[in-house]
Order: sequence, then C-alpha cells, then structure tokens
Amino acid sequence: MGTVRTSDTPRRILIADVDSDSRIMVASVVSVLGYTPVVVKNGEDALRETSNSAPDLAIVDYTMPGISGLEVCQAIKRQHPSDFVPVLMLTARGTVRDKVTALAEGVDDYITKPCNYEELQARVNALLRIRDLNRDLRRANEELQRVQKKLIEQERQLAVGQLAGTAAHALGQPLSSILLNCFLLEQLPKSDPKFVGALASVKNDAKRMAEMIDKLRTVKASDQEEYLGDTQILKLDRE
Repeated sequence: MGTVRTSDTPRRILIADVDSDSRIMVASVVSVLGYTPVVVKNGEDALRETSNSAPDLAIVDYTMPGISGLEVCQAIKRQHPSDFVPVLMLTARGTVRDKVTALAEGVDDYITKPCNYEELQARVNALLRIRDLNRDLRRANEELQRVQKKLIEQERQLAVGQLAGTAAHALGQPLSSILLNCFLLEQLPKSDPKFVGALASVKNDAKRMAEMIDKLRTVKASDQEEYLGDTQILKLDRE
C-alpha cells in the first residue's frame, strides 16, 4: 500500500519520459501547480521509484527502452492495488489503436505530443481530484465496514444476553422443581406413593424443559417481551 499523504505532504508526480525536452516541460507544469516532480528517463527507473511508495500521479511516455509505458502503468496498478494511482500517458503515438490499447490496459488518460501547456495542467488537476475522491470513498467504505462490524457484534451480544435471560427465566422453575424432587427421591423408598409422585413430576418437568429448548431453537429474534425493567427476553409460547 502506498504512503498516506497528509495536507502538509506535497503531491509527488512521477514523470517517466525518454525525451529530455518533454521531461523538462512536464516537470515545469508540475512545479507551477505546486507539486513535486519525480523525474526518470526509463521504465526501470520508474518502477524503482514506485516500488516502496505510490506517487499521487504518474505521467509516462508510451515508448521507452526496456520497460514500456504500458508495462509501467500495469506494474504501478499491481504494486498499489488499494491505493488508486492515476496514470496519464503522454506520447507522440496518437493513433486510435494506440489510445484504445492504452486505455484498455489501465491508462486513465491519454494526451498526444505536442500538448498544450494549459491542457496538461487541467488534466493533471482533474486526475488528482479523481484520486482524492477515490481515496475519500475508500475511507468512507472502510468506516462503514467498521460500523457494520460493530453493530453486528452489538446485535450478537444482545442476542446472547436475551437467550441467556430467556433460558434462565423459562428453565429456572422446572429445573428447581426437578432438583427438589430429586432430593425427595433420595429420601423416600420406592414403595412410598410420594416417591411415585416425585418421579412423575421429574419426568413432567424434564419434558417441559425439552419442549422449551426446542422452542428456543426456532423462536424469532423479533419476538420479545419485557423481563425486568428494560431487559428484554425472547417470547416463548407457553401453555
């Protein structure tokens, strides 16, 4: 990922061109606009400059020895996939096929030489505005994702709390009854009628608990009722 530019950090504009006069002219445009030109004369040097940090904009020639302008564009996009770096192709190659190929391969704007000084300024500023909008959108999306994750976690914690409260409320009574009857069962002989009654009560309460557990599996989160104060629990249909 490229370095994060703050309001106090000058914009870095990469200029890669085999022609010295063209490099001087473009660097002059960049400087007049208040940006910092980073000037190289071939594709290899261009990629060396962008390997660790992303420029705010790249202005590259189409035809360069070794690594072409198209290859430079593609490499920059690969190097900094999450940090939109606009690429402006400035070249003497002006056929429709050249333009279509460049734009299809990831070039964001295309100007043929010789170019108008003011037009180049306007194109540079326009691409930088697009870059800023892209980064603002990305930051907004990242913030939205953080908020969504936070809300999901809050909903999950609320659901867990509601489920725990519902289980305690719905299962507490039959569980207490089971424990009491188990105590009686331990004290009474099997022939005692109270033993038979206590055993039946245990079976009945266990059945009630099983039914409640089945309902907990299917109850809707929107089906709620007040429990204590502002506490809400899940509403189970109880006979």
